[in-house]
Amino acid sequence: MIDGATRREVLSAGRKVTVGGAGILTLPSDSAAQDIARAPGLFCVVSTKSPGMVPTNVLAVQTDGFSYPGDGGGSLYHRVPSPPEHHGWFRSRDGGCWELTSAQPSVKEFGAVGDGRVDDRPAIQAAIDFVAARGGGTVVIPAGRFRLSTVQAPDATGPIGLWMRSRVHLQGTDRIRSVLVLADKQRGPGTFGRIIASPYLVDASLDNFTLDANRAGQGNERDATNGAAIMLGTAGAHVERVRIENLIVRNANGQGIQVVGHPNAVGRDIVIRGNWVERSSFIGIQVSHFIGLVIDDNDVVDCRDNGIDVYGDNFVNNSNTVTSMQASITRNRVRRCASGVFLETVADVDVTGNIFDACRVMGLHINRIHGEPSGIMITGNRTTATPIGASMTGDFGGVTFQSNHFSRFTVAALQFGLNGDGNVSFVTASGNVFDCRGVTCPVVFGCAPKGVLSWICITDNHIMGFPRQDQLFVNLFKTNNLVRVGKFIGPQKDFIP
Repeated sequence: MIDGATRREVLSAGRKVTVGGAGILTLPSDSAAQDIARAPGLFCVVSTKSPGMVPTNVLAVQTDGFSYPGDGGGSLYHRVPSPPEHHGWFRSRDGGCWELTSAQPSVKEFGAVGDGRVDDRPAIQAAIDFVAARGGGTVVIPAGRFRLSTVQAPDATGPIGLWMRSRVHLQGTDRIRSVLVLADKQRGPGTFGRIIASPYLVDASLDNFTLDANRAGQGNERDATNGAAIMLGTAGAHVERVRIENLIVRNANGQGIQVVGHPNAVGRDIVIRGNWVERSSFIGIQVSHFIGLVIDDNDVVDCRDNGIDVYGDNFVNNSNTVTSMQASITRNRVRRCASGVFLETVADVDVTGNIFDACRVMGLHINRIHGEPSGIMITGNRTTATPIGASMTGDFGGVTFQSNHFSRFTVAALQFGLNGDGNVSFVTASGNVFDCRGVTCPVVFGCAPKGVLSWICITDNHIMGFPRQDQLFVNLFKTNNLVRVGKFIGPQKDFIP
């Protein structure tokens, strides 16, 4: 670059170039850019598809586009002695090999168009593979609607759109305008489909774009329960230090966002934050078998099953050892899903400051399969217009409800047992607010006549309104061990059931 020339001046001068007969951009002799183009080691060509001849003394070339000038895929390339083992290179007409130098390449530098019609899957996959081959980095998805087909996954587990790689960060520039959309008819009946997938993933992230799974365009598979829009990890694989943030994930066949571990290969340090997940045909956000999980500040709306679902059953040997632990589920907003948060066989979990609104069955459900859920703190959540505020099924190792707010429930605010069955043990509930205005159902309900209710403490909870005293605690359990129900604190007097 000549002394004193700014990048804007260089680009402005570059617009004055003309296309030579061999496809090389030549400069008028009176152009200030002539000196720039003739600076040692720099040369300008039309595109990777029309590179023309490049003099042998040139060490770097600047393209004006990938397929044609102005298509957004222009970049800087340097000369290499032989073709690299990735797609980030081209060969000029004289036989020279040129490798992309972008530190954070755009998918358009690999030929992605983003018009919603061209299949951009090969180009985006090439960008991911290129960055992975260089040891990691960021792949940029600019504004556009990038259509994706599917291919058979490298591990032959079913169709996938994009195969993520470790140490790659797939990042949009605007989550409203940077859109990946699944093409029509990419899944058939019985398939196990995923749009973004990887069984083994370390130090990777997805950030700031929309993923439209196009459920309506998938024919007979539009309401699948298998597969996911995003599925990271599979049985026996390892997922570690993975972040999924600021995405919009809509219309998923199966789960919206799924991170899958295994009792013998638990995921570690997973963050799912700031996403909007809507209209999944099964679960909104699901994570299994982990140590260290943050699910924070997400909106999950209109999913057919649970909004947020985490579990850790040791199904390999059916042991009592919990294989999912150390999770923080905070400040999420779950609306019009079957359940707000479903915790199954997990330990050391904080569920704090969430809002569950108009869920079809319950705001929160805690369940046990083999291992005992333990160390679970449920604090500061709000549940409204949902039949059951919170339900518990199974013998636990310690669950605490504190400072939660329940309103407009129609079955119970707190329910022990589910569908008339199940043991429940080691639950404490204190300092919660039960808004009973307009409520005629039980406030706390033990609904399992055949079960055993043990080591329960319910005391010093607040009520709003004036429920019937015989509805404060309705207990159908026939066997009760150390069940203590203290006072309910009202605005004018205390209620003791």
